[in-house]
Amino acid sequence: MHNTGALVLWDIDHTLIETRGVGRAAFADAFEQVTGCILRQMPHITGRTEPDIYAATAALHGIPEPTPFPAFADALLAAYTVRRDQLRQQGRILPGAEEALTYLAALPDIRQSVLTGNTRAVARLKLEIFGLRGYLDLDNGAYGDDDAHRPALVALAQSRAPAQNPNGYGHWNTVLIGDSPGDIETARQGGAHVIAVAAGGTPSSSLDDADVVLDDLTDAPALAEAIRALSKR
Repeated sequence: MHNTGALVLWDIDHTLIETRGVGRAAFADAFEQVTGCILRQMPHITGRTEPDIYAATAALHGIPEPTPFPAFADALLAAYTVRRDQLRQQGRILPGAEEALTYLAALPDIRQSVLTGNTRAVARLKLEIFGLRGYLDLDNGAYGDDDAHRPALVALAQSRAPAQNPNGYGHWNTVLIGDSPGDIETARQGGAHVIAVAAGGTPSSSLDDADVVLDDLTDAPALAEAIRALSKR
């Protein structure tokens, strides 16, 4: 029998926080710095990893072989770092997010980490700026600079998480919480249950393929109940 303990993998942008334009400005600065090209347009970015977004953006600007991603990642971190205060003031924590993290952190059968397209360094910075870092096991999450193919991050996070029992974590007891069809696809392909939250701009009608759809994160007990129900399947 599989265990009932759950590994919860949080998406960050539009699930826990919103940068409200600061993220695009940071990306634009980093892109111009490493490519020498002013950012004119971006692809659809929701549910994608930073390396994937960078490559797609370069292609849109006629750059078939852009500067390798690590240089862009360094420039992106620097661009966010100089905007710390702006992000704190202009961005926001989504309704109920901190309360949900606090509630789940007190439950011994639930381990919280992240699965995000952000690089590890940028993810840490964003969560630190909004005071959310302490609720999450960031050492054992999975990030965009781990693998550009986002579904591959599920197995990586499962393998990194210190198991609370000999069975470890697999599709039966891993729950991804995100806000987009891309998050749902990541969970389905990667091997996890998925709870979709419609507070980040994607309408509920576009999230029907998730196991559970919530309007927001303001009911932490209901969220915990949904996680436990899914991890017992």
